[in-house]
Amino acid sequence: MILFIDTHDSLITIALKKDSKIYVKTKESEYSHSIYVMPMIEEIFTENNLNIKNLKQIIVVNGPGSFTGIRIGLSIAKTIAYALNIKINTISSLTAYLVSSDIDDNKMAIIEDNKGYYVSVFTKDNKELIKEFYSNENEYAGKYKEVQHNINVDKIISYIGKAESENPHHVSANYIKKIEVEK
Repeated sequence: MILFIDTHDSLITIALKKDSKIYVKTKESEYSHSIYVMPMIEEIFTENNLNIKNLKQIIVVNGPGSFTGIRIGLSIAKTIAYALNIKINTISSLTAYLVSSDIDDNKMAIIEDNKGYYVSVFTKDNKELIKEFYSNENEYAGKYKEVQHNINVDKIISYIGKAESENPHHVSANYIKKIEVEK
């Protein structure tokens, strides 16, 4: 069983894949991720008569996105992975958007904030063409097809596949731009 946690945006997505079945719960939450994420995880297990002890892997979106939302999702994912001694893998929100897309061409994911743009470009085969970066200008506008901000959990799980698991202690947020403290 694989648990997917995405808290990088106002839409919280919690999903569980068991065999070929995928169970998904979503909730809009501007500023209350901490209130909803754990109950959503508990509900997805309870409603489907599944036991968290049977988890084998966690996939968590590590940003870019909401600073607090990302930290909540990562903290929960790391705690569960450590407590159950299971695999944990991260995926950036840009990569999640790109691999979720049905665009059969080179494609670009963009997240805009109040000072600039987070950008990543993949080939139609979901290979990285341009590594994620942050810029004050959208210099790639119009050069690639822009993907929608949609998440397809099944495609993300397939993309992660048998990737090397990460040490829960070393899992960290994906802040493409440096925060003020680091400058």
